[in-house]
Amino acid sequence: MQVIFPDIDRSKIRVNPDDIIRLLGVREDAVDAHSAALVNQYIEECSKIMTPSAGYVLAESVDPESPEEIAIEGVRFHSGRIIHNMLKLSESYAFFVVTAGPETEALARVLLGNGAFLEGYIADLVASAIVESMADLVHEEIRKLAGTRDMKVTNRYSPGYCSWDVAEQQKLFRLFPDDCCGISLSESSLMSPVKSASGIIGMGSNVKFNEYACEICSMKNCLFRRRKN
Repeated sequence: MQVIFPDIDRSKIRVNPDDIIRLLGVREDAVDAHSAALVNQYIEECSKIMTPSAGYVLAESVDPESPEEIAIEGVRFHSGRIIHNMLKLSESYAFFVVTAGPETEALARVLLGNGAFLEGYIADLVASAIVESMADLVHEEIRKLAGTRDMKVTNRYSPGYCSWDVAEQQKLFRLFPDDCCGISLSESSLMSPVKSASGIIGMGSNVKFNEYACEICSMKNCLFRRRKN
């Protein structure tokens, strides 16, 4: 499969300070000036040192053998029933990988190692948010690509979520060259750099994108779980 490497515009990788403050467990109207300043400081610093990279491959959908699979030619993913249902109308799929690079997680590790626990935690949250922003940008590029084919896109789903076993990441990474975008995969299916993400997006004439999809997932303690307003 041909890997498409989107041109990631660093200026479009954005982290909302209010999101980081929320993840710290502090109400926006109750955050102290010191914590707010640290959030802005590490958003700026992580944005300077990150080395973003992304890639995706396209593959036609084939009929799965069970209602807990999604499939392409030569590969069957045991995605579980939830993701199967979300993607079952897809005519093709985009499999993607994104990374912020090793620098942001290294910064967080150094801070934590030096006993700067609040600073290290904030840097770690910012690095994760950078990856999410990158995944949003790739998602948008795939949406535009689908539009040129008179198709729409689904939400994106990753191994390890919605009952999709993280071990299935091994199959996903076989669709890419070794160390694609500088990302490697361990035997236990953990990515390095840690601040990376992978997943699948469905494309089709009759697929649906859900603005709020967390209600379908059983992971109540997910870092980026979104709540309905």
